[in-house]
Amino acid sequence: MLDKVALDSNILAAMFFKEDASQRALEAVTKPDLITLDLAVIEVGNVAWKQVTLFGKDRDLTLNALQKCQTFISEACDIVRAQDMMAKAYDISIVTTASFYDSLFLALAEKEQVPLLTLDKKLYNKANSSFNVQLI
Repeated sequence: MLDKVALDSNILAAMFFKEDASQRALEAVTKPDLITLDLAVIEVGNVAWKQVTLFGKDRDLTLNALQKCQTFISEACDIVRAQDMMAKAYDISIVTTASFYDSLFLALAEKEQVPLLTLDKKLYNKANSSFNVQLI
């Protein structure tokens, strides 16, 4: 069992916005210490926006899920400033061709020497040979 893991935004979003991977995301975060970036709050906010504007989900229910997710992040996760990961993330993004956003999470996991949990198959495929990334 892992002692500590880094969570990317799609794991956090799946925990609070119903999708096929929601149960896997919830099971992955039940025991270890959790760490994420401050950027995760913003990215999950964008997921909430998409739920309403693109998928027609109820505005109030979506806001409630967003607020629960933000509370979870602030209470259950150690939060690291994305700004502190920028130089390393830049290098990672060039080497892996992963997006800069995703590379910020890879930089966090590398700095903390913990696995990054993700639901993002593209990120996993780009980074798993050089970084400790676990596809959930």
